[in-house]
Amino acid sequence: MIRDSQPQKKLSKDSSSPRVTLERIAFDEIRPAFLDTLDEVSVPTVTGFKKVLYLVLALMFFVLGVLGVALPVLPTTPFLLLTSFFLIRTSPRLNRVLLHSPILGQVLKDWQEDGGIRLSVKIQAISIVVIIIAATLFFSPLSMPLKATLIVLASIGILVIIRLPRLSGS
Repeated sequence: MIRDSQPQKKLSKDSSSPRVTLERIAFDEIRPAFLDTLDEVSVPTVTGFKKVLYLVLALMFFVLGVLGVALPVLPTTPFLLLTSFFLIRTSPRLNRVLLHSPILGQVLKDWQEDGGIRLSVKIQAISIVVIIIAATLFFSPLSMPLKATLIVLASIGILVIIRLPRLSGS
């Protein structure tokens, strides 16, 4: 089920949907509309030069997403969402392969279906950022300004991870 990116028109405390919260509605207002187009049934495929361009962009964002798994300053989920966005328009089969990936697929499915990520994924991501940054700061001969920049970038990355919507069941 793909969520509608339009904000809720009417809010009441006795809403029939227990998952409707002020945070979810605020997220819906800023959520890019293209995320709702990850449903391959409703998206037409492209052809010609546009298809080649989309495949190149999908590959580039996939590589950045995979690098984001190991590098704390690169976010993984947005790059994977962009990968899926371009793949669904060029090769729905490749998009299904990505969604069924044992490592990357579950994050995409959670985001696509429920608009959030699991708490365990958040904890793992923050832990990896902290461990890698701490090791880099301790073992590298970087200057103090570079170390300060690294700390600021890692802090921004952690803040982004914390601010991502969490799945209600996790």
